Amino acid sequence: MHCRFRKAALWGATMAAVLAATGPLSPAHATPRPDPTPQPSPRGMLDAMRRDLGLTPDQARTRLAQEAEAQRAAAAVRRVLSAPPAGMWFDKSVGKLVVAVTVPGDAERVRAAGALPKTVAHSRAALTEMARQISTRAGKGVPGVTGWGVDERANGVVVRVDRRSAGRATDSFENAVRSMAAPSRIPVTVERSDQVPRQQGGPVIGGERWMPGKEGICSIGFSVTGPGGLQGFLTAGHCTDNVDQDAFGKDGSRMGTSNKGGGHSVIGREGDFGLVTVDGDGWTLSPNVAGQGGQPVAVTGSQEGVTGMSVCHSGEATGWHCGEITRTEQTVDYGTAIVEGLSFTNACSAPGDSGGSYVTQPGSPKAVGIHSGGGTATCTEGGDTITIFQPVDEALAKWHLSLKRGGS
Repeated sequence: MHCRFRKAALWGATMAAVLAATGPLSPAHATPRPDPTPQPSPRGMLDAMRRDLGLTPDQARTRLAQEAEAQRAAAAVRRVLSAPPAGMWFDKSVGKLVVAVTVPGDAERVRAAGALPKTVAHSRAALTEMARQISTRAGKGVPGVTGWGVDERANGVVVRVDRRSAGRATDSFENAVRSMAAPSRIPVTVERSDQVPRQQGGPVIGGERWMPGKEGICSIGFSVTGPGGLQGFLTAGHCTDNVDQDAFGKDGSRMGTSNKGGGHSVIGREGDFGLVTVDGDGWTLSPNVAGQGGQPVAVTGSQEGVTGMSVCHSGEATGWHCGEITRTEQTVDYGTAIVEGLSFTNACSAPGDSGGSYVTQPGSPKAVGIHSGGGTATCTEGGDTITIFQPVDEALAKWHLSLKRGGS
């Protein structure tokens, strides 16, 4: 069984281990940089949020204040509930965190934590079990089906379908899922789209990039340290598939080794994340992500992404763009691999962004995720935007890594 379907059992232990880790950062620089470390650029982050989310300056400031309070409420909810809630999302219409619960006692605890409770019929355990059954039914993939997962706001599950390649096998799978969900009355939503998820490593030039051997271009996620004095950075697993492959920086010089010794690349049911060891001459770790206009944003820690909250993405192909987290804990069929536990946003992206950084909250930015893939729509092409990230905390916990933080 995949680790995300054991989330309730690992809830307390995983959160404790992750919160003990130090903060995040992104690119390593070819030339050592003198102290002091460049400070975060809240203004650039606000500018991007106003541009990409269509907010006025006052609306952006209000939204960020509300999200900061919602994050505090989310942390409090995780502490007071004995198991994960059925769902949790930021409702921008009221500026509050909404928490789905199934029992009156939990509703009272949620209110005390500063969030709004919503009573629902199905527990998180029931929803994740249904998602697990869908995953088992899908096996190695179903033609026309691009993914599935929990639908928190609907207290149900969602199946995503590529309308252009759907056929009889797709229809049969949809019917099977509805039949599986019928006894428990769990709602099933089928979303049809022409935005097919794809992993976004590619031959693009510019920004904070790294190159796995001669295989293409990816983006740096966050600088990390680990056991035995390890220094490196997190990126996408599909960028680090080969063992002991030289990794080159944006200036073409060797910066380190991708998937050193093996066992440091995950691409499949467990997730999409990898580790590059930084041991090249002149390369040092930085607690920064390239923000608006390339200005550095120093990450101060990590946090779990919450549906409905704003997030900004930094990648070598598209630079800095912001949006909202639209879903969490989703399964995606890329065609080459089925990956579980990913999150969706509507911040635009393009090939070359794979491995890039997702951060939130200017002033004290937190690492949220590592870019995994997206749809065919990019920042310059029209269409509904689908952008996908791997939550960063899972990679940190798996390899006992600590994010390098600003000021550390």
